[in-house]
This record gives sequence, C-alpha cells and structure tokens, in this order.
Amino acid sequence: MDKRLARTTLARAAFGAGWILFGCAALAQWTPTERITFVSHSSPGTGNDLMLREIADIWVKNKLAPKLVTVENVTGSQGEKARRFVGVQNKGNTHLLMAFTPPVLNTPLLLKSELTAKTFTPIAMLAVEPVVLLVSAESPYRSLKELIEAARQKPKQILQAGGSYGNSASMAGRMLADHAGVQFSYTPFKGGGEAVVQLLGNHVHFVLENPSETEQHVKAGKLLVLAVSEPLEQFPDAPTFAKAGYDFRLLRQFRGLLAPPGIPPDVQAFYIRTLERTRQTPQWRQYLKKTALSEYWLAGAELTTFIDEEQKDYARLNREMGLVK
Repeated sequence: MDKRLARTTLARAAFGAGWILFGCAALAQWTPTERITFVSHSSPGTGNDLMLREIADIWVKNKLAPKLVTVENVTGSQGEKARRFVGVQNKGNTHLLMAFTPPVLNTPLLLKSELTAKTFTPIAMLAVEPVVLLVSAESPYRSLKELIEAARQKPKQILQAGGSYGNSASMAGRMLADHAGVQFSYTPFKGGGEAVVQLLGNHVHFVLENPSETEQHVKAGKLLVLAVSEPLEQFPDAPTFAKAGYDFRLLRQFRGLLAPPGIPPDVQAFYIRTLERTRQTPQWRQYLKKTALSEYWLAGAELTTFIDEEQKDYARLNREMGLVK
C-alpha cells in the first residue's frame, strides 16, 4: 500500500475512533431520569426557600433539567431534620439537592451533630448577602474609624443591635471588634428588623445588617452607611471595610446547594454545569437584583476549601462567644 494512503487510512481510523470515544463519553454523561427535589430547611417564603423556587422555575422554563423540579420544606430541630433527611435517609440519592446557608454550616457545630456541612457533597455557592454597617443619621460617628475610636475610649459602651446572640450579625461584630482591638456590647432582639427599629430610635449605636432591610431608611435619610462588605450599587459612596481601614475576614452570608453524600462524580458535575447555566439567565440576574444579593460563585473543590475555612472560624467564634463549651 502507498505510504501516503496508509497514513491517510490510519488518520481516518484514528479520527473515527476519537469520535466514537467522544460519543461514548457524551452518552455517559449523567442526566436525571426522574423528578428532582430541592430541600429547604426553612419554612416557605424564607430566603433560601425562595431561592430554591427561583432556581426550580429557571430549570423548568429554560429546559435545563429534563424532568420536573419541585421544592420540599423539611423543617424542625434547627435544621437537623432536613440534614438527616438528605444526609441519612437519602444518602446516594442523585435526584435530591439541599439549600446551603450559614445555619447548615454552623448549627451542627452548636448541636455537636455528626451531620456537618462536610458530610454532604459540595455542589456550588451562587450568591452572598452583603453586610452593611449603619448608624443613625443623628449619630455623632460619621465614619467607621470614629465609631471604632469611640469603642476604644469607652470599652463595652458602644452597643450593637441584632438578632439572637450567636447569629451572623453578632459574629460579624465580634470579628470586627477583634480585628480593631476593641470591645462592643451586643444587644439581641427578635430579629434584624427589630434591631433596625432600635437604631432608628437611637437606643443603640450601630447594626450590621443586609441592604434589603435597611436601604429604604438610608434613602429616607434616617440611617447612615459607614462601611459595606463589598462595593454596592445601592450605596455607591460607602467604603468597604478594607478601604475604611479594617481589612478582616468577614463570615459570608452565602446561598448555595449541596447534594447527599455518596453521589457519583458525574452527577455532581451535572449539577455544577446546570447551575453554571442558571447563572447566565436573565431571570437569575433579575433575582439577584430584586433580593439585593451579590453573585459569588464557588463550586466543587473550591467550595470544599471554603467550607473548611468557614468551619474553623465558626468553631473559634462559638468558643470565644461562649456558645459552646
């Protein structure tokens, strides 16, 4: 046989074999064969529940999943019922995903549960809720530096208001105080909304809350933003904590998804790809804007690293704040 013809024949054979292998690999990619269920550890209408319903709607409308997508609320025992439902009862279930928020990470540490965030298969983090430090418009403190200096001059006399002690706001205040070398006092209320009311009434000195609960009061001239966790469209003139002179690691108020333990890598890869496509849709962009969330994407191994770092910080803060012995 002519050498050139032989080379051409071999090349065609290799090309054909390559396409066969590519086709087999493509065919081997996992896709759902039944209904997909998103599990929320909170009641209907809460933040993570609404996020799951938004994603489910996007998947169905854009045909990102070949089957129906539904949301199931499994509440109770500070989220332990949902974690047990997903991590034990549905171990290895390839058609189930669970909302991933800070309580999923921290509450097991407080309860000393064996079902920690690391029990589950990491899928992706999609967004974070920015943190805003605000004072009353009538406050004498016009910058974060002035507030910190007042706390330095008057230890434990600068009052932070927030929800229950041990929640994200109280931990954020503790991290800021530790970084600045000062001490605040924390005054707990039923929730962030009530804390903001107390700030409006000048009963406390500052709050650390999210933009959605405070934006209207800032626009009305009743509250002043001293610092934000990241640049925000709502408050373009507000400096970040770092630019205000306090560059510390702040626990993120994240929203994402985890899968049961024991699912195959190709199933994990399918969900990561599908959420990547979700992020590109106009509906998702509108959801972020409507809820004042900032996009923050971590997936797979990167998310595992994040969970490790965040767990260490939560464990330390839980001990230092007397939340665990």
